[in-house]
Amino acid sequence: MLPMTEKTTDRYLVVHADAEASGDYGEERTSVESVGAEFRLTNAREEEDLIANLRDADVVLVNAAPITRRVMEAMPRCRCVVRYGVGVDNVEVAAATDLGIVVANVVDFCTEEVANHALLLLLACAKRLLPLDADLRAGHWRRTPLTGMPPVWGQTLGIIGLGNIGRSLARKALALEMALLGYDPYVQPQAPDGVRLVGLRELLAQSDFVSVCAPLTAETRHLIGATELALMKPSATLINTARGPLVDEAALVGALRSGRIAAAGLDVFEEEPLPAESPLLGLTNVALTGHTAGMSEASVRRVKTEVGQAAATVLSGRWPKSVVNPNVRPRVALARG
Repeated sequence: MLPMTEKTTDRYLVVHADAEASGDYGEERTSVESVGAEFRLTNAREEEDLIANLRDADVVLVNAAPITRRVMEAMPRCRCVVRYGVGVDNVEVAAATDLGIVVANVVDFCTEEVANHALLLLLACAKRLLPLDADLRAGHWRRTPLTGMPPVWGQTLGIIGLGNIGRSLARKALALEMALLGYDPYVQPQAPDGVRLVGLRELLAQSDFVSVCAPLTAETRHLIGATELALMKPSATLINTARGPLVDEAALVGALRSGRIAAAGLDVFEEEPLPAESPLLGLTNVALTGHTAGMSEASVRRVKTEVGQAAATVLSGRWPKSVVNPNVRPRVALARG
């Protein structure tokens, strides 16, 4: 764990709540120090440790640590919490709003990367990439298709959540000549070109591939559970590059083991890092990656730069570019632009 030291100056203080000990935070440091602020790295996931580490912060940067109401109540100086990425499910946004703390995120740094990764997992499952790779490495030169090896063109892709990532995935899938269904109660009656909006039950029943692209909220937690999986075709594949708790993982394991659905491609999990004892690791009809969908050299640089700039912007007395709770009454008045 990175040590917490006492504040030594009267300068503004920006604290990273859960920095990696070996991480490079040069972009953030440059932005923060450009406005005369002190930049400090800490690392904690437990509430008491977060309270101790963040109590003097004017701005908090966070990746995955839980920024709860209690943590924020213990930060009397804090003006803003900046999340590395799009989702803010680890920040109690309503509590931040109550306390006058602005919550900022970075909304567009990895849209294309995540959509590409969803397509990668779809293709890997459809073309049975992992078992074919294992076969070849074992010395088998296969000239016949594996069981359950569907075409991709002409198949139906159902996209749950038609925000930036869902829309990007739709554009890419159209290039593969797939039919597209979409479910998103917040975009009706408009839909992206080529996407037919349907209810969730109809989407699950008709799709050959289902990609989850929705945000995690109290309403969407376990959006896909045993009931929903039972609606899917036995030949269908589930893709999740959004948030693990959108899918009831125990129900998914049961559906994969029983053949209720054919396969899954997962980048996110209910518990992260994925535990070594997870039953998903023992399944051969699953393609797994470790929450890396949004990562590329370019996207990582961009999110780090934008997080640092958001912190510097707030400390300069201005609203950051992307605010999750725009109706907040900030503790310190902020100017637009």
